[in-house]
Amino acid sequence: MAAFIHGIIRSAILIPSFLIVFASVGHSGVVVFDQVTTLKTAIYLKVLTKGRIFSTGGQRVDIYVDDKKLKRILTGGDGYGYLKYTPRRLGLTRLEARSDGDRDTAILMVFDKSDKIILIDVESGFKKSILSDQVRAVSRKAVETLSKTYKLIYLNTLLGTGLSKSLLRKERFPEAATLKWQGVATLKALKQRGINLYAIIGSAGVIAAAAKYIEHRYTFEETKEGQTAEDWEEIVELIEKDAKKKQAVPENE
Repeated sequence: MAAFIHGIIRSAILIPSFLIVFASVGHSGVVVFDQVTTLKTAIYLKVLTKGRIFSTGGQRVDIYVDDKKLKRILTGGDGYGYLKYTPRRLGLTRLEARSDGDRDTAILMVFDKSDKIILIDVESGFKKSILSDQVRAVSRKAVETLSKTYKLIYLNTLLGTGLSKSLLRKERFPEAATLKWQGVATLKALKQRGINLYAIIGSAGVIAAAAKYIEHRYTFEETKEGQTAEDWEEIVELIEKDAKKKQAVPENE
C-alpha cells in the first residue's frame, strides 16, 4: 500500500510539470521506437500505426536506417509491426518510419560489448530539475560528464516514451535511446543482447529490481538496495569513487 501511495504522489508531482512538454508532442499516425543492441546482434525494429486515440492495424510502413530504405512492412491487427535488423557498425543510427503521409524518427544505439552502460530513470532522475533552472543545469552537466566515460540509456517509467524523449530533447540532455521500463524483463533483454550493464540511476523500486543484474545502483531515495545521493553532483562522485575501487582490486581477486 505504501508503494502504491508513493506512486500516486510521484505522479501528482510529475504529470503537471510535464504538461508543457506534452503540448509540444504532435500527433503522428506512425511511431517508431528507440532500440539498443551490440554490434552484429540482431534485433527487431518496432513500429506502431495508430489513429487519434487507438492503434490501427493492417497499415503499410516504410522503415529507413540513416535515410536508406530497408523494407516496407505491414502492421498486425494490434497496430504493431516488426523488422529484423542486424547492425554492422557501432554508434548512433537514425531510424525513420513513414506511413500514409505520416512519419516518425527514433534512434538505434549500437554498443561494443566492452562499453560500460549506465541506465537512467528519467522520471526519478530529473523530476527536481523540472521546477528549477539551477538543478536542471547541474543535472545536465552531471549527465554530460558521465557520457564522456560511459554510454547512456534512458528509461521511462510513469510517462510515455515520446513524452520522456521530448523532455530530454527540450532540456538538451545528452542524446541516447529511451526505453520503456518493464522491470526485470528489460534488464534480461539487454543482457541477452550482450549489453554490459554497469550502473543504474533511478527510484528505489527501479534499482531494487536491478539488484541481481547490476552491481552499481544509485538513487535519490531511501533504500537498502543501493547508494543514496543528495543530488547529481554526488551521483557522479559516487560513480567515480566506485570505479576507482574496482580498478584498485587485482584481477585475480
